Amino acid sequence: MNSSLRGLCRTAGQVVSSRGMRKYPFPVTYEKVTWPPDGQMKLPVMPMEPVYNGEKGENKYKTNKRMIETRGVEEIHTELVHEQFGLAAVSGGFVSSHDFKFLQDRINKNLVDKQFAVWRVDPPWLPRTKKAQGTRLGGGKGSISHYVTPVKANRIILEVGGHITEIEAQAFLLYLCERFAFPVEFVSQRILDQRRQEQEMVTKCNQNPFNWDTVIKYNMQNCSSWLSEYDMAWKGKYR
Repeated sequence: MNSSLRGLCRTAGQVVSSRGMRKYPFPVTYEKVTWPPDGQMKLPVMPMEPVYNGEKGENKYKTNKRMIETRGVEEIHTELVHEQFGLAAVSGGFVSSHDFKFLQDRINKNLVDKQFAVWRVDPPWLPRTKKAQGTRLGGGKGSISHYVTPVKANRIILEVGGHITEIEAQAFLLYLCERFAFPVEFVSQRILDQRRQEQEMVTKCNQNPFNWDTVIKYNMQNCSSWLSEYDMAWKGKYR
């Protein structure tokens, strides 16, 4: 039998190997990694409460919940500084000091050589009060229980980078999203670039004149009387 046809022969119960070309994926290179300037690879410990300077008249204070701190969308810290992977808030919420401790322990245990993680939010500074169990109503505000950090929508909470792939980062960051009391998602530079391109394409190819800008500009259906200032500022996307 001709050798060129030998690779095509298949008899009952026997498979003859044939020539072919295998395609292997290109290896991942880490040429554009931006390392932390201070050289710290692990997540540092977040203080449980702020430090007050009594000599300058700074003392502990009690305040309301200040829900306005989580309303709307973040305008500054929405991009990945190291352009790799991280966690971003989908809507506003509060990150407690216990959440910081949990995230630090879990992420630092999963980081290996030439991998780093950095915080992108401030330490807890907003006080939360709580009364003792069984206390009657009244008698003023309770004592300070713990401190939290307010976070707005699209705020980058932390970043992970170095010699790490997207699958490796997702392996230990996705389940950490369920730790928060508000929705948090995994983001990467590829995901953010793709969203930005999609938004530009929608804005460029949109042929529908009935949009938020037109409705607010011409006060259609007397919308200025029943739309709030937040709806006009954020086009109904955030609360």
